[in-house]
Amino acid sequence: MCEEINFIENDDDVTIISPVFNEISIDAYSKIKNSGNFVFLDPQGFLRVKNNHNEISLKNSSLDLKNIDAIKMNPDELHALTGLTGNDGLKQLQKLGIEYVLYTNKREISLLVKDKLYTIFLPKITLADTTGIGDIFCSTFVCTILKEKDFLWALSFAGGAAQSALESKAFGL
Repeated sequence: MCEEINFIENDDDVTIISPVFNEISIDAYSKIKNSGNFVFLDPQGFLRVKNNHNEISLKNSSLDLKNIDAIKMNPDELHALTGLTGNDGLKQLQKLGIEYVLYTNKREISLLVKDKLYTIFLPKITLADTTGIGDIFCSTFVCTILKEKDFLWALSFAGGAAQSALESKAFGL
């Protein structure tokens, strides 16, 4: 378990909220998402729970997603957030006002923008360690969106960054 991360007022262009496990309180989350210009959420740490045997699983959540501009989740996280799967879940998140809905399912990465779903496939490679790949993907996507204002280029560039990191076969990226 990490120490709690507190909200600090700042003047950033973007904020990526990506907790691992319970280190961001709902109060801090609310302050963060209501203060930034562009807010990207990877909700994994808000959805994880630990049982008596220290096993981690996901819980269903009614996390407030107002003021979230972009979100990334996998199939299990999508179900925990919406109770839905696939395109139905993605559309549900979009109805809440999220402009960029990213869905990662192993090698398949999809982006729902407006009424279109764009999908790229990463090449099949032997995986050494995937730690940090989601963070690399999210930060690359956000930086590219802010600089280039082109969501397809951001999706492609972020996918390339994730692929490059995986191909390095480094541990703990």
